[in-house]
Parts: sequence; C-alpha cells; structure tokens
Amino acid sequence: MNKSKAIFIDVDGTLLSHATKRVPKSAVDALHYAHNKGALLFIATGRSKMELGLIDDLAKVPFDGFVTMNGGYCYGADGNVIFKNPLHPETVVALVERLTHDPFPCIFIEENNLYINMVNSHVQELQANLNLPLPSIGNVRHASNIDIYQVAAFGTSQEEAFLRSLPYSRITRWMAGGFDLVNETVNKWQGILHMLRHFDIAPEEAAAVGDGENDIEMLENAGYSVAMGNASDNAKQCARFVTGHIDDDGFAEAIAHILS
Repeated sequence: MNKSKAIFIDVDGTLLSHATKRVPKSAVDALHYAHNKGALLFIATGRSKMELGLIDDLAKVPFDGFVTMNGGYCYGADGNVIFKNPLHPETVVALVERLTHDPFPCIFIEENNLYINMVNSHVQELQANLNLPLPSIGNVRHASNIDIYQVAAFGTSQEEAFLRSLPYSRITRWMAGGFDLVNETVNKWQGILHMLRHFDIAPEEAAAVGDGENDIEMLENAGYSVAMGNASDNAKQCARFVTGHIDDDGFAEAIAHILS
C-alpha cells in the first residue's frame, strides 16, 4: 500500500528541463494536484535558496519546505531554518589557499550570498545550461571568515581529484566538469530526515523523485522512490519506479504513480 505523505523533489532534470529551461506545465499542474490530495511537497536540490528564487514557474506552487545545497541547508515555507550544516573551516581554508596560488572557478555559497573567484568559458557554458546568471566576482579570502555551506566548482579531473582530497568534505558531480563540495555528513537524505522529524513524518511515509548522482541517497532510502526517464543509470537502479523523460511529461506520470 502506498503510504506517502510527503514528496521530496529534485529540481534540475526532474522539474526543470535542461532543453526548454522551464518547468513543464504538466509538472506544475501535477504539483497542485498532489497538494490538493493532501501530500506535503518539498524541494530537495543542490541549488541554494538564491538560485531557487530565479525559477518563476515554481513561485506559486505551495511547497511546505526546502532541502537545499544537497541537504546542507533546510528551511520551511515560512523561511525559518530547520537544519544547517556548513563546510568545516579547515576545508574552506585549504580550498582558499589552493585557489590563491593555482586558481580554478569556484562559487562560494553562504546563507544569503554567493560569489565566484573567476569566470571562464566553462563557467559560462554550465551556468547557461542551468539557466543561471553568472555570479558576481568576489574575494574568496572572505570565505575563510564566514560559514560556507557549499562550493560549486568547475574543472577537470585534476580539480576533481583535489576536491576529493580536502578534509571533512565530500563532492557530487552535477554535470560534466561541475562539482558540489559539501560537509562530509551532508547529503539530501540526511537533510530530508531533519525535515521529516520536524513535520513528524516517518521515513517510510516519504517519496522521492530525482535524476542525478546527488539524488541517490534519497532514492535508496525513501519509502518510495521514482527516477526520471532521463536519469543516470545509477539513479534508475536505486529507484522503485522509472517514469518518462522530463520533456515527455515524466514528472506528471511520477506524481500520478506515487499517489495511485
């Protein structure tokens, strides 16, 4: 029997199409349908709240909460913070030191601010793919003195290897040449658990919908999980059900399946 009371939903590649840069109307309609059926709706994304605010198609959807920055910063619909887990200071100091002597592009994301150390064609391409503006350029040494919740890094396998060597942290790849650096204890499922406790919902009563590497923990652990038709093979293997492609009304199919 389907026990889902809450649905946790990835954004890029799940709600937001890379092809159209929009949320399909069928997906917006499905979200309202789920809300009207009594399901609690939550975003579970690698994006920060500043980046979420740029998606106009989701502005009128009645979400109950937001798991952002891969689970490192979670808050309710009223804006009140439910859980936050910044990067360890030693991680940030080590990264800033490397960027001072051998720079590659990194976006440093604070609670209410973000900035990048440099912009190149790779940054321009990936930001355009996500329909995101280029961040303002800032002095990354500032990051050593304030909580940083996530670093979005752009680079090759060499930069990826360096990021994986940093202490007290982990990375996930969100696109070829794009990586998110977070605290070693952070992933979407850990963020979801904090939200579930806050809303008094059991883990088996949670459903999850996603498509990427950073969705795997929530797809593996949620009471019910759906991978998009355009999801990675690893994500599909972790899900209970595989729906259609995002551009073929796959998300609406996912919601119908979860609520059936």
